[in-house]
Amino acid sequence: MKIQAYKITRSESGARFVRLANGSVIPAGIAGLAAGPDKWLSEIKCKCRDCGGLFTLRELGDSGQWCETCASVGIED
Repeated sequence: MKIQAYKITRSESGARFVRLANGSVIPAGIAGLAAGPDKWLSEIKCKCRDCGGLFTLRELGDSGQWCETCASVGIED
């Protein structure tokens, strides 16, 4: 049986974090920027807080919370 190397957690304010098996905690937006040997962090999938779609942390932008479509709601051209 494979042990999952991470767990997605949330603060009281709703901010997301990745808690690694070794106890390290990384903000989801920072994990989304991971590259090289740690690229797997950016490929962790989470639901968008608004639409509920499943996206990688890389796709959920700098906050690790909203997809591009939901993040741009209300922004005028």
